[in-house]
Amino acid sequence: MHAKPPRHVLVATDLSGHAEQAVVRAAALAAQHGAALTAVHVTDPDLDPALLSHAGDRLREQLDRCAAGVGTQVVVRSGNVAAGLLDEAGERDADLLVVAAHGGHRRDGGTLGGTPQNLVRASDIPVLVVRTPPEVPYGRVLLAVDASGSSFAAAGTGIALTPDAEHLLAHATTVPGEHLLLMRGMGEPELEQLRGAATERTRAEIERAAAGLVPPPERILVTPGRAEDAVPELADRYGAGLVVVGAGTRHHRLGRALLGSVARHVTQEAVCDVLVVPEAAEGP
Repeated sequence: MHAKPPRHVLVATDLSGHAEQAVVRAAALAAQHGAALTAVHVTDPDLDPALLSHAGDRLREQLDRCAAGVGTQVVVRSGNVAAGLLDEAGERDADLLVVAAHGGHRRDGGTLGGTPQNLVRASDIPVLVVRTPPEVPYGRVLLAVDASGSSFAAAGTGIALTPDAEHLLAHATTVPGEHLLLMRGMGEPELEQLRGAATERTRAEIERAAAGLVPPPERILVTPGRAEDAVPELADRYGAGLVVVGAGTRHHRLGRALLGSVARHVTQEAVCDVLVVPEAAEGP
């Protein structure tokens, strides 16, 4: 299972300081992989056309600060932000979309901004949500998987994006009907035994699947619990700079089924960057 690194990186920016973190990260990844880089700023559709040129000048100034030495195409368009970014990504055949977790109108600390939420839900290509200052390359990456082949393909995409990082594969397992067992009076010691047995059975399956990744992860973490809770906690415990997670099943653009619960929760709760890989974009 050998995925390819990106060939064309598209970074979204609202010209704010938060967005600069995404521009720096996108420029570093484009330089690392020899990929093309396009920076896109989408303005309000009611903006005076005379100000579009000014927006372009500000975008170039931001790129001079954040992407010096990297050849970058500059695009300013007006309209709905998420739709405009997805259109631009499709027209340019981009294979990685980079966006800051919060823009210039950030309202509260933990909640993901509206535009990145929409992009993660609707994008047909991987979306990298940048939360942390991109001062160094990713040193440790947590690859969150379930038992599906698509989640391991997403892990392969993460490995291809960060070939020099240490990769930890993480899987959380639960006891079927655990809540009902508790309601029927099963004690915590008995439940812990069931959790341990389920974890060990699952570990062998996960290790077999992980052997197909190129290169295989340095460490495999199988832990009891819900993935929604375990993945952000493991990322924090092991100091991961990036979490990679599959997006789940998709439908039509901007009207798709709900984002998978694990991907949705991780993008909201993780304190590090998150790469969300849609099923259509996974694999080679």
